[in-house]
Amino acid sequence: MSLPADKLSSIVDPEILAYLGVLEAEDPFLDTLEAHAAAHHFPLIGRQSGRLIELLCRIGGIRRAFEFGAGWGYSAFFFARGGAQVIGAERDPWELEHHARLFAGHPLKASIHILQGSALDVFEKTSGDFDAVLLDLHKEDYAMALDVALPRLRPGGLIVADNVLWGGRTARGSGDPSTQALIAYNQRIFRDPRLSSVIVPVGDGLAISRKHG
Repeated sequence: MSLPADKLSSIVDPEILAYLGVLEAEDPFLDTLEAHAAAHHFPLIGRQSGRLIELLCRIGGIRRAFEFGAGWGYSAFFFARGGAQVIGAERDPWELEHHARLFAGHPLKASIHILQGSALDVFEKTSGDFDAVLLDLHKEDYAMALDVALPRLRPGGLIVADNVLWGGRTARGSGDPSTQALIAYNQRIFRDPRLSSVIVPVGDGLAISRKHG
């Protein structure tokens, strides 16, 4: 979820973002989540990326998803609203406390299960296959998360990765480790014969890969 210090102001023109916001139905709960994020300087996947995830769940029949890096449940909300049961991993205990407080009494809380620990460790300890996974952990760990997730992703399942444009740094080819890891990830998903992939310039860049059946 973290963003580079020199992130561009927006990948999408601000006027377009404002117009898209006008089209959306009001959701007081999302307003609350986003106000919480602003107050704690917590980067979010964003509503447009979230709504795309929700639509993919509905189109693809996503019923079980895993999040590598769940935070306090913002992106999980869209998976759950799309009809999925979500298992997420978060290393920081205070994020789990925020999740419990923010989602208390919400009807989708029962569909979201965030466990404390390293995302890779939690995934290994969680049994069963998945219809979709979200990668939003340390950027250097994207390739490893892809390696462990693919064997347990059903045919036709989705790998969704956030921040793949990284504020424009992947396009500019910056040399820091996070940018280089993302560049390598982007190249890999387009070259892997097991996947069909696209990068959508929404939020900070969302890569969507479908595992061939």
